Amino acid sequence: MKNIYSDCFDKFKCIADKCPDSCCTGWDVVVDDETYELYKELDGSLGEKIREAMTVDRDGDRIFVLQNGRCPFFNRDNLCDIIIEKGDNCLCRTCREFPRIRQDYTAFCEHMLSFACPEAARLMLESENDCKSFDRYEFCFDNCGYSTEFMEFLLDVRSKSVEILRDKSLSFSSRLKKCLEFNKEVQNKIDSFYEDDTASEKRPQNDICQDVAYIIEFFKSLDIMTDKWAKMLQNVNLRGEKPKIDRFGEYFEKIALYYVYRYYLNAIDSQNVLNTIKKIACACIVISCVCEDKSDFVQIACLYSKEVEHSYENEEALESEFCENSAFSVKNLLKLI
Repeated sequence: MKNIYSDCFDKFKCIADKCPDSCCTGWDVVVDDETYELYKELDGSLGEKIREAMTVDRDGDRIFVLQNGRCPFFNRDNLCDIIIEKGDNCLCRTCREFPRIRQDYTAFCEHMLSFACPEAARLMLESENDCKSFDRYEFCFDNCGYSTEFMEFLLDVRSKSVEILRDKSLSFSSRLKKCLEFNKEVQNKIDSFYEDDTASEKRPQNDICQDVAYIIEFFKSLDIMTDKWAKMLQNVNLRGEKPKIDRFGEYFEKIALYYVYRYYLNAIDSQNVLNTIKKIACACIVISCVCEDKSDFVQIACLYSKEVEHSYENEEALESEFCENSAFSVKNLLKLI
C-alpha cells in the first residue's frame, strides 16, 4: 500500500492547555479493544479510576463517561492525567490519533488533518499547498476489492474538481457554482452507468425555492452539542441578503479542498460524488452567515466541523436532505451561493 501525506500532517503538534477549544470536551471518548486490555491490567489509582470511568453506550462502544461535558481525565489545568502519569502510549487510539485522519482505499492511503482541531485548522488555513501531494502519485491496484476503472475515473474527476476550486481567476462563489454544476454532470454519468437513482436527485421533490433562512433553520434542528454553536446559529441575522461567501473566499477554498480530499473518493462505495460538493456549499453558507469577522473564522470553522462533520447523526440527516429536499438541490443551492 502507498501512503500519501498532506503537507501539514507532520507539522501538527497538540498545543495542549494552550488550545482555545479541546477535543477532550463534548465528545465521547471511545476506548478501542487493545487499549481496553491495557486498562484492565493497569495498576494504581489511575487504573482504578479508568476502569470506573468506562461504560458501554447504546451503540455498543466502550466509552469514558463525561463529567460536566469533559473527559474525566481532562484536569483543571486543561491537561490529560493519563499522559501526565503514563505518557502518550497509554492513550486509547482515538486520543492518540486525533486530529489525524486516515483514508484507506486498500491500494493507497491518504493521511490528513481534521478541521475540528483549532491548531490543525490554523495550519491548513495558513498552508498554500496542504493537499497537493494527493494529486501526484502512482499506485498498484492489485487485489483492491473494487473497480479499478471506477476509482481511476473518480481520481480524474476529483482532480478536475480541485482544478475548478483552485481557479483564482474567478471569485470563490463562482468556482463553487461551477464545481456544483460539473459534479451534477458527473453524478448523472455515474447514475446512468449504475442505473441507480438512490445517489442523485431523481427522487420526487417539491420544486419550491427555499432561502438561506430555511438552511439555517435546518441546521438549528440538528443535534447540537455546545451552547456556543446553538447561540451562534440563533444570532444569525440575514436581513434578506445572500451569504457573503466571497468575504472569506481564501479560507473557503481551503475548506472546499479539505472536503474534496477527505470525502470525494468515498464514492467508490456510495457511487455519490455530488454530496461532497453539497457539503461544501452548506459549510460555506452556514459559516459565512455565522462569521462576522475574519478573526473569528478559525473558531467557527472548527465548531462547524465538530458539530456537523464529526457527528454521524448530523451527517446522516444532512445526506438524507440532499436526496429528498429540494432546498438542497443543485438548482436551489446555486441560487443561494
